[in-house]
Amino acid sequence: MMLMVISKSKLKKILIFILILAFIIGGIAYILKNKSQDTMNLLDMAGNTQPYTMGTVKNSGHVAITCNVDLGWEDEYIENILEVLDKENVKITFAVTGKWAEKNKEMLLKMQEKGHEIANHGYQHINYDTLSYDENLNEIKKSQQIIDDATKKESKFFQAPSGAFCDETVKAANDLGYICYKWDVDTIDWMDKDNPEKIIERIKKKDIKDGSIVLMHPTKATTMCLDDIISIIRIKGYVPGRLSDVFSV
Repeated sequence: MMLMVISKSKLKKILIFILILAFIIGGIAYILKNKSQDTMNLLDMAGNTQPYTMGTVKNSGHVAITCNVDLGWEDEYIENILEVLDKENVKITFAVTGKWAEKNKEMLLKMQEKGHEIANHGYQHINYDTLSYDENLNEIKKSQQIIDDATKKESKFFQAPSGAFCDETVKAANDLGYICYKWDVDTIDWMDKDNPEKIIERIKKKDIKDGSIVLMHPTKATTMCLDDIISIIRIKGYVPGRLSDVFSV
């Protein structure tokens, strides 16, 4: 029987090669493991039957601020909202209806030009949870075409007016490529349009977490306390931002 004799130098090289290979394989496994933990698979998201009330990116360090623009009565306060956001250097997500976008293209583009994200809020402000799949699809798609044509950018997020989702709403939105979302922190500013102090106290009591989604509207009170809301988020250790900061898109 012939014995193979390996020199010490060659054996050392082989051991170094094995260690390097093991290190590379371990590194790849670690990255893949963390990637799967930090973000939710988009296929899983597409198959979800309920809208998300929080972002899916773990340890994002962000809290998303969303502002619904739908009925039109709040238009006079949008400019003030944008001014506060500029001053605070914060970019948020504006969810607009297609009907509003049709009449306010200039303001829509101004939101985008300032770095804010545009989400789809359906074409008109009706109860989507009472609609069939086809009716939901038509409403969402009509708004999608108006918003995307105006901004020249593909919108990624959808919220039904009043957060009124049903399974058919989520399915239709998912089929159009949207991530459906609601919120876990509601300012309820539409009820306290002239009472910023009440809104501030309400937000202070909320359990704001990493990936939380704050809902607001452009009301008079909101323009007066938006900087306080931003401050509360920052004091809790998070960066106020957009939906795309807390979701994997």
